[in-house]
Parts: sequence; C-alpha cells; structure tokens
Amino acid sequence: MSLFNLIAMLFIGSFAGVIIGVMGASGAVIMVSLLYLLLGFSMHEAIGTTLMASFIASSVVAYVYYKNENVDVLPCLWLAFGAFPGSQLGAFISFNTPDSELRSIFGILLIALGAYLFREREESIIKKFERIHIKNEKYRYAMAIIIGFVVGVIASVFGASGGIWFLAILFLIFGMPLHKAVGGAAFLMALTALFATIAHARYGNVDFIAAIIVGIGAAITGNISAKFANKAAEKLLMKAVAALLIALGIFLLILQNMA
Repeated sequence: MSLFNLIAMLFIGSFAGVIIGVMGASGAVIMVSLLYLLLGFSMHEAIGTTLMASFIASSVVAYVYYKNENVDVLPCLWLAFGAFPGSQLGAFISFNTPDSELRSIFGILLIALGAYLFREREESIIKKFERIHIKNEKYRYAMAIIIGFVVGVIASVFGASGGIWFLAILFLIFGMPLHKAVGGAAFLMALTALFATIAHARYGNVDFIAAIIVGIGAAITGNISAKFANKAAEKLLMKAVAALLIALGIFLLILQNMA
C-alpha cells in the first residue's frame, strides 16, 4: 500500500466520521464516493468496503451506549430479523447491477440527498412517524421486521446504514427513551452493516485493509465530533455537506456520460 493511499483512507474515514458524529448517516455515502473518486475503487468495492468501515465505527458507538445500559437488545432483534435477509437481497441486487449503472444511480441519490438536506434536517423523518400509533404488539413487531428488511436492502445496495429510520422506530413505535433509542439505532446500524459486509464479501467486494483504516478514522473523529457538536456548527456543516453531496453526484453523472 502506498503512502498516498494510506493517507487518503485515513482522510476519508476521518472526514466521514466528523459528519457522522454531527449529523448521522450522510457520512457513509461520502465514504463510498471518495473511495471511488480518490482511490479508484469500483462502485461495488467502494460500497462493500464502506459497509465494513461503518460496522467498525457504529460498533464503537454502540459499545459506549451498551456500557451505559442504553441498548435494549430484544426490540432491536425484531428489526435485525428483517435487516438480515434484506441485506442479502441488497448485495445480490448490487452485484448484478453493472458498475456504470450503479454509479449513475448513486450520483442521482447523492443529488437528491443533498437537495433534501438543504431543505430540512434528517430528524424530520421522526416527525413523520409521530402520527403512527400502533397499540397491537404483533403489528409493532411486524412493522419492525418490514422496515428492517427495507433498510437492509438499501444499506446493502448503497452502503448507508439507515440509522435515522431505526431511531424513529425504536423511539416512536416501541416507545423507548431517547438515549436507548439512539443506542439501539447504533447497535442496529452495526448489525446491518455487518450483515451487508458478509454478503458483499461473498462476491469479493470488500477491501478489508482499507475498511479497517477508514473505519478506525471514522470511529475516532465520529466520537470526538459528536461530543463537541453544537447547533450553529451543525447547521453550517449540514449546508456544506449538502453542497458536497450534490457536487459529488453531478461529478459521478458527468463521469458516466464521459465513459
């Protein structure tokens, strides 16, 4: 491995970690984009490697919450029951999608996500769940499995772990206190990323060394930035990240048209 590659991997992980710590899930798509653009990974390998890096970073956060008794494992398992088969299906879809088409889809996703972040915070997803009142326990579990499945598919296709969706379900549907919901979401992000990593590894699309380096960088800066984040910096960073996502998406689409 060259010195440039090592520095680039640490930069990618550290940069994404700052964004994950302050804002949440947007860091994963930036990892995918930069692995592709800076290090020449294929889209398939960039997604698989990002998922393993996300597993490392999310595991560190989940362990902190678990040590503080803020992870309620049992409700999380219902979401995990859906996430596991979903991640396997997502890896199959990703593997069978040509790299050029995957790049175009990912570029469109980045532009859409960037435009969304310009308009409102990711936490607004939670508000949209507030109208849902499910008293029947069986329906709650069924909904958890279905959403876990959908998030698993998305995670495996695009490399993002869907933490905000997990948080919304645990907080609003299962009625967990916020700290337990955040801890449970981190735990589920780690599990989903692990499931998806295993699926992508079967297709040979995970660079384990790169994933470890990127994951360590993301874990360190993610925890530091989460502790020191403030509202003013968060709003400014959100606009900057939104612009970056749109720029990366446009660049990927330009590359697609030039290919």
